[in-house]
Amino acid sequence: MCRVCLKRPEIPDERYGRCESCARSGRIALKFRAGPGRDGKSLVIKAGELSPRALRQKWQPQLAQFSASPHVKNHLGLHEIELVVAKDRIETIRIAPDLGPSAETVTPALRLAAERSDIHW
Repeated sequence: MCRVCLKRPEIPDERYGRCESCARSGRIALKFRAGPGRDGKSLVIKAGELSPRALRQKWQPQLAQFSASPHVKNHLGLHEIELVVAKDRIETIRIAPDLGPSAETVTPALRLAAERSDIHW
């Protein structure tokens, strides 16, 4: 199954686990793992498929402008966040069911992760 659209079968040996339609349109799902912040109420991005430098350079302006709320998806594991992007724009943010009650803290956590330097990861 395609990792991006969750509908069609994926192409064998495709780097991002996408179907033909998503590969042609340039859609990618980037996974991040979240954890509790120091105060216990906020979320902090602990790890991701994307390097901290790439997140900061490519997606920081788009994350600053992104205003939609994240969607809960059951296929994600514990504390996982997916950023679905198409070429140079963010389409949606998907979150694991356990992050559903704290969905309003996910987008600020991604914005803070994009502002952090390599050392702070």
